Amino acid sequence: MRATTLDKDDLLKLFRQHLPDFAFERARILPSSGQFNNVLCIDDRWIFRFPKSPQAAADLARELALLPRLQGKLPLPIPKPRFHAREQVSGELLFMGYPMLPGEPLLRETFAQLQSDSGVVDGLAHDLARFLRALHAIAPADIGLAPARESSRDEWTRIGAEIREKLYPFMRADAKAATSANFARALADDSLWQVDACLIHGDFGTGNILVRAGRVSAIIDFGFCGVGDPAQDLGAILASYGEDFVARVCRHYPALRAGLRRARFYMSSYALIQALYALRDGDAEEFDDGMRDYV
Repeated sequence: MRATTLDKDDLLKLFRQHLPDFAFERARILPSSGQFNNVLCIDDRWIFRFPKSPQAAADLARELALLPRLQGKLPLPIPKPRFHAREQVSGELLFMGYPMLPGEPLLRETFAQLQSDSGVVDGLAHDLARFLRALHAIAPADIGLAPARESSRDEWTRIGAEIREKLYPFMRADAKAATSANFARALADDSLWQVDACLIHGDFGTGNILVRAGRVSAIIDFGFCGVGDPAQDLGAILASYGEDFVARVCRHYPALRAGLRRARFYMSSYALIQALYALRDGDAEEFDDGMRDYV
């Protein structure tokens, strides 16, 4: 199964098939659509996300079910779905639509431009810490989620095995040796895996944090939201904005510091995990990007 990246005409055709009475004047594909969805912006008022693969469709369907349960529980705006369509026979989700949220993605380039203003950077850290503290405090059972099916250590043991099986055939010998040593060292360290699972965002990186006027204005893309290790959210911040910013976030949310060592380990494998998802979805471009430093 190959990932499907559609152009604007293809997306609009699918859109009109299922929402024929939806009137609009202009549409554009967002350049920051991401690995898993094509994103269509309508009249700078509406966002429609079209999954690129059946697996991405399942993630989007889970997000569609979860977002209404999170409304009113978080201190920043999150998507509020208003439209969706499914394939008639299979029931697979074809797209989800919601009112566009304020702000632009906090990309690394944008963050770099803000770093000279310590007050702005600390405000961003405060906003993200406040959001994560609220998210992590939501009891999974209160929004209909079951406990995690495996421990974080078991999850990363499985991920390591999957990397060996599926990615090692493409990797240089020294890259394989370094990856094996990294996983072996982390998984053998009992002190590393003292994890209190909670509700996490699961993809708390640059494309999913929106900012406006120097403050965080919204959080988007809850496709990987679920019960897990809060250090995964910290690891995404670390990979996106670096150690100094993570230290600022932890000053506002001190409990996150307990997971910093795990966050560093998680971050060390993010490119390989990107490649695993790309291999699953048949996305050659994302695969090559994730494997760039390993081949």
